[in-house]
Order: sequence, then structure tokens, then C-alpha cells
Amino acid sequence: MTRQQKYPDTKYFRFYNANPHGRITGDCVIRAIATATENEYNVVCMAEAVMRIESGYSLGNDGINWILERIGWKRQKQPRKANGKKYTGEEFCRAIQNGQFKELEGKRIVANIGGHHTVAIVDGKVWDTWDSTDGCIGNYWIKE
Repeated sequence: MTRQQKYPDTKYFRFYNANPHGRITGDCVIRAIATATENEYNVVCMAEAVMRIESGYSLGNDGINWILERIGWKRQKQPRKANGKKYTGEEFCRAIQNGQFKELEGKRIVANIGGHHTVAIVDGKVWDTWDSTDGCIGNYWIKE
């Protein structure tokens, strides 16, 4: 069984691997940024290297913010439902698709999900190498 067969596309998930070698590795931030910004994977790798040299950050929220801020993206706070509860990735994507987040319609998003994972959200779907839509959405970034 291939990885894509293990994680088939759904209404809220699309299997996609931006890694040009097709590798499944701990590069989720690079894959998410490359996918959401429509930059080549290797361009994002170079931006990561520059970020680490110039700022001393790793690829946590500060590092993601450092890279994305320089190309016009802005960090957004974790979205919450009216009752204060967190959105899962599936609920967040459903809300985007259903027009509950008008400001996110047509936007490409880099989002923290499930605590220590980062994904791209495109057209109201998580694009990644595995379906993490059951994890909670954390901070996210959009192009202004």
C-alpha cells in the first residue's frame, strides 16, 4: 500500500508532497510553506538557512513567522468557536468551505495543527503527506 492509498483525498484533505525527492521526513514546515506560498521547496530551504543564520531561530513559530513576514504574510491567532472551543482541522476547513471565514475565502494558509505539525491549507483543504485534520488548528499565517 502506498502512502497516498493509506491517506486518500477527502473533502477536507488532499495528499500532496512538496518534497522534490518524494521523501517522507520531518520537513513539514518547509513543505507547508512551499505549498502555501507556491514557492519551490528548495527556495524555502534556502530561506530557512538564511533565517537560521540571521536570526538564530529554529523552525518553530518564530522561525516560520520570520520567513513568512518577509514575503508579506501575517500571523493570526488560533481561531476559536463562539463557545471558546478550538477547531479541529476538519472543522476549520469545513468552516472555510461553508463561508464562515469570509476573510479566508480563496486564501492560502500555513497553519499549525495538532500541536507540533505544520500544514498548508489550500481551497479549504489540508494539503499534506498524511491526514492530520483531526488535530486542533493553532496559529496560522495568511498573505495580506
